Amino acid sequence: MNDEKKEKKLMDGYVGVKFKSLQRSTELPISVNDYYIQFKQNCDRLKNYNMTPENGGNVSIRHENGFIISASGANLGIIEKKELIFVEQCDVGDELVIYHGGIKPSSESIMHWLIYKNYMETKAIIHAHDEFATRTELLSGEIEESEHEEPYGTVELADMAICTFKKAKRIIVLKNHGYVAIGPDIHSACDMVIDTHLHLVGKQKNR
Repeated sequence: MNDEKKEKKLMDGYVGVKFKSLQRSTELPISVNDYYIQFKQNCDRLKNYNMTPENGGNVSIRHENGFIISASGANLGIIEKKELIFVEQCDVGDELVIYHGGIKPSSESIMHWLIYKNYMETKAIIHAHDEFATRTELLSGEIEESEHEEPYGTVELADMAICTFKKAKRIIVLKNHGYVAIGPDIHSACDMVIDTHLHLVGKQKNR
């Protein structure tokens, strides 16, 4: 446990969530055991490819009218069960996130909310980082990239993701930020991120 606490770090420039939040309860309304297994398995897969830098990235699974998402400041590579949070509702106009759990949900909760609302077939979302996601020269012609950069954790970034997904089916890159992949389950969304990562690694080696 001491090693895990020592390893948990925050990325430079991270100042926490930028939305208002309302905590309904410190307890989740459901058991997270099954969810945690899925989160841990796929976060470990991302970690194997060095795609879990510090607290970069976030993961969610749709549940009823909301979703289970990694907590603000969570390090996906060493995610803990207590870092799974249930987001019940988001008021995008008021930039308010209503949640259950002991920690505030991911700073990108509004982005996840909008994706689920706009793409009803989506059951899971993975937002991950690697060195290639910021390499525009590698992304050209390979993956749809947002038109411009927006600050993390903002409604503007969430809106940019929705606009970019209108031109892509399963995965996009937010400019100078990271990948966002959607899927019918968390495993297929993770497959999409890893496959894209490996493709860009190969492209870099062949340059």
